[in-house]
Amino acid sequence: MSIYGAMFSGVSGLNANSQALGAIADNITNVNTIGYKSTEVRFQTLVTAQAGLNNYSPGGVQQRPFAAVDVQGLFQSSTNATDLGISGDGFFVVNENNEHDGATGFRFTRAGAFTADKSGYLRNTAGYYLQGYRTNSQGQTVDSDNNSFNPDPTVFTNLETIRLNNIGGTANATENLTFGANLPAEADIGDTNNTTIQVYDSLGVAQNLQLVWTKVANNQWDVAVSPPEGAASSVIKDSSGDVYSSVGRLDLTEQPDDGNTISVTLNGVTTEYEFDDGGGITGTGTAITIGADVATTVSNLVTQLTTDDTAQGIVTARFAVNGSDTSRIDITQTTTTAVDAVATDIVFDASGTSAFRQTSAGAVTINDLDLLPSATAALQFDGSGIPTTFNVDQIHIDLNNGAADFDIDFNFGTVGQADGIVQFAAAYNPTFIDTDGAAFGQFSGVTISESGLVTALFENGDIRPIFKVPVATFANPNGLGTNTGNVYNQTDNSGLFFLRTPGTGGAGTVQSSVLESSTVDIAREFTNMITTQRAYSASAKIISTADQMLDELVNIKR
Repeated sequence: MSIYGAMFSGVSGLNANSQALGAIADNITNVNTIGYKSTEVRFQTLVTAQAGLNNYSPGGVQQRPFAAVDVQGLFQSSTNATDLGISGDGFFVVNENNEHDGATGFRFTRAGAFTADKSGYLRNTAGYYLQGYRTNSQGQTVDSDNNSFNPDPTVFTNLETIRLNNIGGTANATENLTFGANLPAEADIGDTNNTTIQVYDSLGVAQNLQLVWTKVANNQWDVAVSPPEGAASSVIKDSSGDVYSSVGRLDLTEQPDDGNTISVTLNGVTTEYEFDDGGGITGTGTAITIGADVATTVSNLVTQLTTDDTAQGIVTARFAVNGSDTSRIDITQTTTTAVDAVATDIVFDASGTSAFRQTSAGAVTINDLDLLPSATAALQFDGSGIPTTFNVDQIHIDLNNGAADFDIDFNFGTVGQADGIVQFAAAYNPTFIDTDGAAFGQFSGVTISESGLVTALFENGDIRPIFKVPVATFANPNGLGTNTGNVYNQTDNSGLFFLRTPGTGGAGTVQSSVLESSTVDIAREFTNMITTQRAYSASAKIISTADQMLDELVNIKR
């Protein structure tokens, strides 16, 4: 009966419009919810099959909620570096737990208000934890064994919660030294100039590196670097790896005990030297008399080393007491104008005594020269003071303080250009010195790039990549299932997720220190509320009118 049909049609209108009001209520109450996507209830007709052409059977209306998940919200700035937004398509991957099995508990969200909890894990206001791939210092993704790999974009394997409070401090060893200066063109042959440069080893200890420039001929200069206090040797090489200069040092910090030993390899022959207080040695080595003071003991050792060196055909002195510090032995690989056919590497090992500063350095090698400083100058200039040849490229320093050995690349400018070291008729003048490396610094914060790379910042100015945040994309993001906490889950309608590097493959870029606002338009919602209220009242009027008509029908019998 059409009257009953009209009544039920009105009932469907009441239900549909009450659902619409519920969506409007949620939208208005979430107007300040970060990353919230407004929901609208869309209506469609509910048609009853007609019994005949002359009859109409009312059906009513059906409601279908629709959340425009793919609509971009406006960005609002933030002072928190871990407040994140996505400019474009995609979602952050989050997990309900800070630790997981790599398969369960994963959700997707645009709500990027992430802050560190008490354990340092990044989570948003709904309690979901931000996921990312761990990286090495080069920014490459690595697994739990620190092996680099390319992430599989269709699984959650190797994703872990980003944590910030387990990042220790860092020190950065110097690897590059850029130096510019004017070497005085009018200097006499043999004149020297020097500059001390502070560099840092891998433990963050400052080491003083002294560059000594010696004029060897017109337009030709040699360079020497003495090992710093915390080192055992320094070896300068050219770009081919050939040894240009090689210097070592031994520092006797106290008198050695009777019976202490030091081994030295000269010209391929290893000899053990035993310190003796006058009672004779216990082994088969060579005795070194312990003097009245450290300086005398050093002198006795140098004398014996030189004697052994000379006996094997070395014609130039390679061992000497330092001119200003009598407790220090300088070991210099020197040559005559031709390659010394007898000279070979010098190797010393002072681990048999605690009296030397180099005791912990192990076996230290002072390489024999492949190049002749006297014949091949470190720097050569043309007649206009511009460099034409650089025969030195890097320096290797063997440290004895437990730090990794230094390997520092030199940059003295460009051949044929006045952009580094030059030679003009003016005083020696270092014009610029630039080194990398840094002393120890505590973790101070993070920055997050558009590509999702999380970089740790340290007080010493050092930076280190630690995580990479992926962005999940879907074929139909509006088909995602919604969950409490402004998160979504994958459904058949959404299609499979695909984890991408932000900014690639259609994925949006990550924006740091911003938050994505709700897509709710208050003016529109209040307008929709008015029209929904009117539609609800009209549906109610249909029911009351149908009731009156039924009442009239019943009254016919009277």
